Amino acid sequence: MTQLQEVTTLQESLSPNNSPAPAALDMPRETDGASIHNLVRRSAFLDNNSLYCYLMVCHHLARTSVVARIDGELSGVITAYVPPEQPDTLFVWQVAVAKHAQRRGLAKAMLDNILQRDNLQHIKWVETTVTKDNNASRSLFDSLARRRECEIEESTLFDRKKHFRNLHNSEFKLRIGPLSK
Repeated sequence: MTQLQEVTTLQESLSPNNSPAPAALDMPRETDGASIHNLVRRSAFLDNNSLYCYLMVCHHLARTSVVARIDGELSGVITAYVPPEQPDTLFVWQVAVAKHAQRRGLAKAMLDNILQRDNLQHIKWVETTVTKDNNASRSLFDSLARRRECEIEESTLFDRKKHFRNLHNSEFKLRIGPLSK
């Protein structure tokens, strides 16, 4: 089975009495662009980009991104890429999980899915940006650092006043690594 054909199945319970449908994890396809766009638009913390942007993510960044489907419905996405100047780093751009799929480890499973891919075994660092109040993302990346037994460095990447003209909260860069396998 090639990397492009690989589909990972995740099954986790919400509670001992409530077992949700399994989530299939796979690389995004161009036909997923509109569903990703809609999922991001419904997210409380993510900036909404154009549909065209998400089509380009599916076209150019599929090998470094992941989607989750539950009962055939797109229920989660992580968009990520390897910056050209940092070939040992995966930059996680956006993480979105639909309300019905939250609190069951889906974001963690999607991130692990990306990092376990054959084409990304050289990755030593994961970077992302988060606002101070995005506890879900902070928790996800704290969990990654614990599981991979590494540190998180935090610094301001885009300042509220300097870069966003007070229209957006400051974005703090989290640098996680070096990753242990």
